[in-house]
Amino acid sequence: MDEREQAFARLFTTVREGVYLGTLGVHITSTLAANPHLKRILGYPPDAADGIVQPFDTARFVDPTARQTFIELLDRDGSVTDHVMRVRKVDGTPIWIEVSATASYADTQNASGRTPTLHVEALIRDISERKKRDDQTRDGRYQMLQAEKMAALGQTISGVAHELNNPLATILSWAERLSERDVDEKTRQGLDVILGESERAARIVRNLLTFARKRQTTRAMVDLNQVVRETLALRAYEQKVSNIHVVEALASGIPEVFADGHQIKQVLLNLVINAEQADRKSTRLNS
Repeated sequence: MDEREQAFARLFTTVREGVYLGTLGVHITSTLAANPHLKRILGYPPDAADGIVQPFDTARFVDPTARQTFIELLDRDGSVTDHVMRVRKVDGTPIWIEVSATASYADTQNASGRTPTLHVEALIRDISERKKRDDQTRDGRYQMLQAEKMAALGQTISGVAHELNNPLATILSWAERLSERDVDEKTRQGLDVILGESERAARIVRNLLTFARKRQTTRAMVDLNQVVRETLALRAYEQKVSNIHVVEALASGIPEVFADGHQIKQVLLNLVINAEQADRKSTRLNS
């Protein structure tokens, strides 16, 4: 072995990239050479025979269609660069790898005659940790985006609620003044309805302001029944237009609990909305 060949042999052994030389067929693969780093990536011992190290074997792929896609890309373009796939190590553990490879066709002989087979030269990197960090970053960005949306929604709700406060205050004030006068029974009933509905609207506005307001977690003694009533009040209009009837069956005498009433209300609101959606879906299916 001359000096150049020795240099290449040292590079093949010490490089911190998985190096693979082999053939890739539709169903069968064969390995001509696999360096020690590739063996470490796939979980083989350093002294494992090169022939058993088959990173592109059908059983190695977590998603079988990914192998077919890989072959089609090599067939069409003759190479791939930084192609990401998920494969299994020898113990079955899934990992993400990034492959840069070139391929050329070579005729091979089998029982049915000569068939074209891809001769592949590939560099393989284990990017599992990088993929994990990328996924965490993506999740963080998604959560930040959702938080920004909720903040914008909260500002909109807060603005609408404040705008409603002024006319509601005027209606309540005049309803209270008129209710103090001597009027006939029918007018009295009408004033009572106006006063009651105005007070209910004012409570809903207060609930919207509480729900929309940014606030730190604050725990206090909470009346759970009251939290349930306030939550249902937020959805009363939607339930009415959707022809959904809610039956309040709240137990009496429940002791107060030490909790964040706002967070409980958020959880209950999600449950109520989910139930409404399920009810509407069931109605459509049965109609």
